[in-house]
Amino acid sequence: MKSKRALLLGLFVAIAAAAVYLPALGNGFVEWDDHVYVYESEGLKLSGIEFVKWAFTAVVSSNWHPLTMLVYGAEYRLFGLDPFGYHLINLILHAANTFLVFALALKIIGLATGGEGKDRALAGAAMGALAFGLHPQHVESVAWVSELKDVLCGLFFLLSIIAYWRYTEGGRKALFYMLSIISFILALMSKPMAVSLPAALLIFDYYPLGRLGSFDSVKKAVIEKLPFFTLAALGAVATVWAQSGDEAIASLAHSPLSERVDVAVRGFAFYLKKLFVPVDLVPFYVRPLEGEFFNHVFWVSLAAFIAISAACIVLRKKALTAAWLYYAVTLLPVIGIVQVSDMAAADRYSYLPALGPVVFLSGIAAFIAADRRRMITMIAMFAPIAAMLGFLTVKQIPVWKDTVSLWTQEIKVYPTIQAYMKRAKAYELSGRFEEAAADYTVIIRNADKDIPVLLVRRAAAYLNAGYPDMALGDYALALKLETRNAAAYLGRATVFMEKGDYISAANELERVLELAPGNPAVMFNLGVAYDKAGQKEKGMGLIREANRLGHPEAAGYLAASGE
Repeated sequence: MKSKRALLLGLFVAIAAAAVYLPALGNGFVEWDDHVYVYESEGLKLSGIEFVKWAFTAVVSSNWHPLTMLVYGAEYRLFGLDPFGYHLINLILHAANTFLVFALALKIIGLATGGEGKDRALAGAAMGALAFGLHPQHVESVAWVSELKDVLCGLFFLLSIIAYWRYTEGGRKALFYMLSIISFILALMSKPMAVSLPAALLIFDYYPLGRLGSFDSVKKAVIEKLPFFTLAALGAVATVWAQSGDEAIASLAHSPLSERVDVAVRGFAFYLKKLFVPVDLVPFYVRPLEGEFFNHVFWVSLAAFIAISAACIVLRKKALTAAWLYYAVTLLPVIGIVQVSDMAAADRYSYLPALGPVVFLSGIAAFIAADRRRMITMIAMFAPIAAMLGFLTVKQIPVWKDTVSLWTQEIKVYPTIQAYMKRAKAYELSGRFEEAAADYTVIIRNADKDIPVLLVRRAAAYLNAGYPDMALGDYALALKLETRNAAAYLGRATVFMEKGDYISAANELERVLELAPGNPAVMFNLGVAYDKAGQKEKGMGLIREANRLGHPEAAGYLAASGE
């Protein structure tokens, strides 16, 4: 930045973004990837060279991103399993990214309006950076511990672009070229979505840098990007390797190409819609169901895509074309052609692509604000928009507070069986068994398969909530539907044991042992039931056999019984 005023304005914007995200510091971990990355990770417990080796070779949640894992390792050593520290680092990184967006927007708008020091360039850059920093679509990237990779990748992605821009300005060109490449490598090591950067740099060459005026200049620009494209190819290969190993990439048999095209076309329109109307944001956007592909949503989305593309061609406005190309190119790796999950979209995927339309619109605002009166008018118009974005972000942050709040939000928008199942499990983990049973009731009413399994789950929730008779009712229904359901017999045995009806418990456990012969845990529990029912010899015989088979509690029970 060329002035102290610009620096101070950029810092103000970054601090404003950080202030809005302060409530995220009170959030915890969620049972959705956070356990894989942090609180159940065995790799983070390693130290020294063993940890570094693990970070560079491990595939975590179907991703190879060693820099992200190195940062998690540092966080683990600093904060242990206190989620506050992990959220703090995400917040700081997002604030830093907001500052970099301001710096980049100032360069772009300054070049278009006659100088970075002009008031309208400063105002336009501030509006663009605030829109980025305050936008609720980015809550998932900032308030979810598992998305450290998103904000970390964003940091180095933006640094690479800024270093490349400095390289094109002349003076210490080799230094800034290498800084751009190094930043790109670090971005790739944070999240594979950074593979789009070489194409993004070519778009910057087209506009606003204006370096593609002839065939020779295009050739030169492409040649100087060859190291970037090589690194991107290596990153793509590493990603396919990581995700293929975990079978994360869906096959064409599971997800036909026609369906992928449908999801991709919807995606380009979907992210724009959420950018301008950021409501009903959820962790999991459901793919179209069978029979919903190529419906009116697809055709409206396709029409929007064609209309914007046609406008770029007809209007011949380089700024519009560059913004649209940047948006499309940076979304391409996650748009759904390569199908990695059953999601149709994810808010986190918009973190970097949103810069295209955001900076374009803030540039238009700066261009309109040609004098002081117009600039004040533009700022006055933007102020309530910024306030609304901040309000929606503060409202969205508690969605990521814990696993229950996460899936409660999902259910509000997409009340699917899967969402209810995830919330029911979350209720169970937090000891809220009555609410878990209520969710299982919804699931059972709407499910068309696995009813006995679901009845057993609800029965266990009833039992833990203190309703043994309701649990027995569900176990009976499960056995009526599936007579060889060992879990139902075992559940009934548990209820009878708690009631002190040891003979009935033993009868149930006998059925379990028939279904799982030689199981030491069943033998031990059956022996205990007979022992407590007064059939000591029979019970001790079973417990001795369980001890021979290695059941961990059997020896202690025998010793306590004087055996």
